[in-house]
Amino acid sequence: MTAGSDRPFRPADYSQGTSREWLVANGLGSYASSTANCSNSRAYHGLLVAATDPPAGRRLLLSSLDEELGEYRLSNHQYPGAIYPQGFTHLREFATDPFPRFCYQMGQTTLEKTVSMARNENSTIVSYRVRKYSGRLCIVPLIHDRSFHASSELPPMHQEAWENGTAIVSQTRFFIFSDLARYIPQESVYYNFEYEEERRRGLGWKENLLSPGRFEIDVAGEAEFAIIASTWRREMPDWRGDLDRERERLRSLKAPVPSLARAADSFLVKRGNALSLIAGYHWFDDWGRDAMIALPGLLLTTGRFEEARQVLRSFAREMKDGVLPNDLGARSYNTVDASLWFIQAAGRYYDATEDLEFLAELWPGLLEVVERYSRPGEDFGADEDGLIISGPALTWMDARVETRPVTPRRGKCCEINALWYSALRRMECFAQALRVPLDPGIAQLAKRVQSSYPRFWNSENGCLFDVIDHEDASIRPNQIIAAAIPDLLPDVMRRSILEVVERELLTPFGLRTLSPRDPRYAGRYSGGPSERDSSYHQGTVWPWLIGPYIDLLLAVNGRTAEALKGGLEALRPLLDLADEMGTIPEIFDGELPQNSGGCFSQAWSVGEILRAYEELQG
Repeated sequence: MTAGSDRPFRPADYSQGTSREWLVANGLGSYASSTANCSNSRAYHGLLVAATDPPAGRRLLLSSLDEELGEYRLSNHQYPGAIYPQGFTHLREFATDPFPRFCYQMGQTTLEKTVSMARNENSTIVSYRVRKYSGRLCIVPLIHDRSFHASSELPPMHQEAWENGTAIVSQTRFFIFSDLARYIPQESVYYNFEYEEERRRGLGWKENLLSPGRFEIDVAGEAEFAIIASTWRREMPDWRGDLDRERERLRSLKAPVPSLARAADSFLVKRGNALSLIAGYHWFDDWGRDAMIALPGLLLTTGRFEEARQVLRSFAREMKDGVLPNDLGARSYNTVDASLWFIQAAGRYYDATEDLEFLAELWPGLLEVVERYSRPGEDFGADEDGLIISGPALTWMDARVETRPVTPRRGKCCEINALWYSALRRMECFAQALRVPLDPGIAQLAKRVQSSYPRFWNSENGCLFDVIDHEDASIRPNQIIAAAIPDLLPDVMRRSILEVVERELLTPFGLRTLSPRDPRYAGRYSGGPSERDSSYHQGTVWPWLIGPYIDLLLAVNGRTAEALKGGLEALRPLLDLADEMGTIPEIFDGELPQNSGGCFSQAWSVGEILRAYEELQG
C-alpha cells in the first residue's frame, strides 16, 4: 500500500513537504515511510523498517538515501538550527501512483526516484531514472539498527562489502546493494539528526546515523538503476519484475472509496501462517478490538472474504475463556468489548457471505463468549439484571497516566451492554441459520438485558448515561454505538440521542469524546505523553465514530433521500481528506483548527469510513 494521493503535489516549502506523509507496506508489518520531501520527521520514518518477527519486532535499518549530482544535494535533514541540505528546493512533484514518486529538476537534468517493497519479504527497492545528466551520481545510505519506537545510540556495526553492495552486521543482518551502481566502503558517522514530530510529542528526538559508504554511477545522458535494502536478499536480478507485479496488484485493489483501497490493504499482515490486521501505522500492533471494528470496512466492503475469514480465525484461535486478546502479539486480555465486537464482525461476515460452514467453525468460540459474559468474573461479567458490569479502563477509552485510568468508566457502560444485547440476539439468529439447539436461557437473558437497558436513559439530558451503577452523565459518543443497535431503545429516545450527539459532539472529522461543556473537556491533543493521554478520550475527535453516527442517522430517519444526503455531507470532509492523503489518521483536535494527531494511518478510521460510505450507497 501507499498512503498518499495519486494527484501530483508540489510542496511550497519545507514545512508543507513534511506535513504530507507516505507509507509503503509489504504485508508483513514492515514498511518504508517518510514525508513528501523525503525528510524524516519521525523516529518511525525510514526506507526499510523490517518486521523481524512478523508483524512485530520492527527495526529501523535503512533511514535514508542521500543523492548527490555534482553540486546538487537532494536530501533534507533537520539538524540543530538548520535544514541541510535543502533538496526540497529542487522537488518539482511528489505523487503516489501507486508508489511514492519524487521528481527533481536541476536545470535541464531530471531525477525521478520511486520507492516500493517486494510483497511478503523485507526488501525495499528504491529505483532511479536520471535524464540529461553527464557526470557522477553518488548516493549515500544512512543506517541504524534499533527498535523503530525510539531514537537511540548507534549499536556496534560492521560491514562485509563487495563490488555492488555491503552486508551490515549488527543485531540484525541486512544488505544494501545495487544492480548497476558500484559500492565504495567509507564509514562515517553523521551527527545530531532531529525528528521534529517526536520533539512535539515529548519523546526522544535526536540521534546519530552511520554511513557505511556510498554508491556511485557514471551517467552519460541517462541511466536507470536501483538500490535495494533487504534482510532477505543480497541480489535482486529482476527488481523491475517485482516492482511491476506489486504495481499491478495495488492498482487492482477495489474499495467503495477508491482512494482508500491501498490504505485498507496496508493493514492486512501475516502472522505466522495466518492473517491479522494492524491497528495503525506507524506504531500499533494487531489489536483485537481495533481489528474487529475495522474488519467489515477493510475486508468485507472490498470483497476480500477469504482474508476476512482468516483474520476472524486468527483471533478466534487466540481466544481465552471467551475473551479475545486485546493485543494479539502480547497475548493481553484486558478488554471487555473485543469479544463483543468479534460477534459483530462475525455477524457482518455472515450477512455478506451466508457462509454457514465458517459460521459452524466459529460457533464453539461464540458460545464460549456468551458463557463467559453471562457470569460474574474478575474483570467483568453479568449482574443480576443481565447487564455487564466491568472494571476500570477495559473499554476502548483505556488511556492511563502513570497507571491511573483517565476515563475509568467503571460500572455498566452504555455501549458494552448494547453490544451485549446485540450479541445475544445474533446468537439466536446464528443458531437458527445453523439449525442447532440454543440454550433457552440465552433468549431469556436477551429479554432481561432489553428490559433493564432503559435504566441508561438520562431524561435530564435527553440522552444516555455513559455509565450506570454509579451514574455518569458525561455526554460521550459511546451512546451513538448503543443507540444504533436495533430493538433496544424506542425511536423517540434514539432521535433525542442523535440530536444531542449532533449538537455536542459532531465535527467535520468525526465525534468528540466529551462534550465541550464538560469542565474536563480537552480540545487539544498535544504535549508530552501524559498531556496527550490525558486528552485522548476527553474531547479528542475520532474519525471511526462517524460510522456508528451514520448507522444511527439512517436508523432514525430511514433511507430517505434527505437522510442519505445528510450522511454524505457528514462524511464529505473525511472523503476529501482521503482523496488528498490516501488514508485517514487516528484522531483530530476537538477545537478549530482541527489538527490531526496520533497515527497518521489508522485501521478503524479507514474501515469505518469505507463501511459507512457503502451503507450510504447501498
